[in-house]
Amino acid sequence: MTGQQKALLVGVLLLPFTGFILLLVLVAAVLGATMSAQAGQAAQPGAVSSVAGIPPVLLSAYNNAVAHLPKLRPNCSGMTWSLLAAIGEVESNQAAGSSIAANGDISPAIYGPALDGSGTGGNTTAMYNASDAEKQLAGGSAYARAAGPMQFMPATWISEGQDGNGDGVRSPQNVFDATLTTATYLCGPGTADLGKPEQLRSAILRYNHSQVYVDQVLGWKATYDQMGQNVGNGSPIPADSARGQAVVAAAQREMAQNIPYSWGGGGTAGPSLGFCDGSNGYLNGTCSASHTVGFDCSGLSQYAYGQAGVSIARTAQAQYDGAPTKIPMSAGLAALQPGDLVFFSLNPGSGQGIYHVGIYVGGGQMINAPHTGANVRSEPVWMGSYTGGGRY
Repeated sequence: MTGQQKALLVGVLLLPFTGFILLLVLVAAVLGATMSAQAGQAAQPGAVSSVAGIPPVLLSAYNNAVAHLPKLRPNCSGMTWSLLAAIGEVESNQAAGSSIAANGDISPAIYGPALDGSGTGGNTTAMYNASDAEKQLAGGSAYARAAGPMQFMPATWISEGQDGNGDGVRSPQNVFDATLTTATYLCGPGTADLGKPEQLRSAILRYNHSQVYVDQVLGWKATYDQMGQNVGNGSPIPADSARGQAVVAAAQREMAQNIPYSWGGGGTAGPSLGFCDGSNGYLNGTCSASHTVGFDCSGLSQYAYGQAGVSIARTAQAQYDGAPTKIPMSAGLAALQPGDLVFFSLNPGSGQGIYHVGIYVGGGQMINAPHTGANVRSEPVWMGSYTGGGRY
């Protein structure tokens, strides 16, 4: 009980009976309002104020969906902003290419490919919108296609759509509506605990029936969980932390697009054709790099840092040499931060003979372009040849 509440109760004891009754009503209102406010604050754990790569209004929509979900799905627990952000990343690159108004409306509208049976997205059977309302949600297309930043099919939206901003309209092209609908759809109509891995995977699989999709979403969720640590209290994000988040986000996008490894490929402008050098760049006896648009390990790290506004050297050895802050091998992975570069050498700990570089994402994991024949991927840091980290 606050000091103000105690003072009100003491005052009650000094009043005549009539005044007592009136003030008792007032005290009850004050206590009720205070407890309601405290309950409202407690209902929004884990909200974050700023995350690199996510537009502020969209991030607000993710937080808003988590806060309002208990009213719509009281038997669902474990929902997080990071899960919604992960789906938003995979579905629309956080509404990339569209502007977001303060009320959540996006412009231009976002649509998926028309499911006309041409094979796009694996669709080989034409799917038609069954009603005028569905056609309108699909931008006038006779063929069904997903709509909005969270990519809802028109028929699904008609049955599941929510009004997330309270304007009386349910639109898949509004981020508050779309994110709240995603949250309720993931929960389903019954009891769910998305804090349990098996139920979380089942919920994501219900959203898109693809194990590859589930893995992509979970990968992004882990990244956003790491990025969101310690930024939910409204305090500014340190410059190096924000930069690291932007680096990781850029690398994640290349991983999500299955960009292949190409020896000598990539740089600040993005993936490019590579070349063959000695034994490097060859696959099954032929020069794969010369006709593969992709990244090698240092090309990926140069690109990711460029996306964060930082210019670094092109080769792994030069990137290590140029890092303003070195994290020695002896400090272990616990000394690393997301976005740090991790380097590998045939003589670990020496800082010389570095042959590979990755981008640390936390939890002992890195994103890297590993070798010819593989795609950009996330995997554990190679401790057998880890030689230390670098921070820009």
